[in-house]
Amino acid sequence: MLRVLLFFIFIIFSFVGCTNQNLSPTLTYDLEKKEAIYSLKQAKYVDIKELVNEIKNYPIIFVGDHHNNKKTHNFFEKLLKELDQEGYNLNLANEWFTPQHNKILKDYTDGKLDGIRLKERRHWDKFTRYKWEYVEPLYETVKANGGRLYGINLTKESRKKISLKEFDKMSKEEKSFYNSLDLNVSAHRQLIMPYMKHCKKLKQKSDEPCEDRMYRVQVAWDTYMAQNVAKLSKDVIKTSKDKLLVFVGAMHLEKRVGIPLRFSRLSNLPFFIISNEKIKEESDLKIDTNKADTIYIYK
Repeated sequence: MLRVLLFFIFIIFSFVGCTNQNLSPTLTYDLEKKEAIYSLKQAKYVDIKELVNEIKNYPIIFVGDHHNNKKTHNFFEKLLKELDQEGYNLNLANEWFTPQHNKILKDYTDGKLDGIRLKERRHWDKFTRYKWEYVEPLYETVKANGGRLYGINLTKESRKKISLKEFDKMSKEEKSFYNSLDLNVSAHRQLIMPYMKHCKKLKQKSDEPCEDRMYRVQVAWDTYMAQNVAKLSKDVIKTSKDKLLVFVGAMHLEKRVGIPLRFSRLSNLPFFIISNEKIKEESDLKIDTNKADTIYIYK
């Protein structure tokens, strides 16, 4: 009886091993190395007008940002202006601001603050090294449209509390948010963890592995921004002409397992994902079919 049982266990493990070895590779689009907009939904290159037509039925549009890259910001500015010309009402939720900044953002779109004052009130130069001149045209386009800007990110203080598990410093609301974090999305963890290798070079602030702390903060980022997008969508999406564009780092959208996954748990509104891909001369241009709905390709 024992021999029979061991034989069946061997067969099961052999089968599982063979199955894993024969898994299909990731499906990709093999594309030309040229600057263009490529629709993964249609499997073809499109221009900006065709892209606007493709997203017309989607109230929520996630747009990936390659920080401090002029070309990707110029592309998004063109998209905003094209949406404006087509008569859409633009609302822009931005990773560079938190909900606590919504008052000054409203003052800006209401004309009470100009770009210089908004930059000062955000303490931009202290907050980040990224170039204000890349993002300001986006805000000016929304302002000219009569639209609104919103902050959706976690504060630095909140991220620190989550990273170090400083429960004694958390409010009741912060503890509730912490306890809601889903750290068990395996596809997301597999995507993010390779980017945490630089942890070993950082000064350790806790006995917990740095990778685990940073991953927890990444999940918190995605979750918090998804929650804010879901809340905003209820306020700003009233007609078919209303659009909520969510401008965040592209990794938050990659393969739909960051913000999009968590947003879909909170809202049944359809959404569209636009990401970016930089051409690398040393390798072929292969785009994962699940990366996004449309890709802006640039050199």
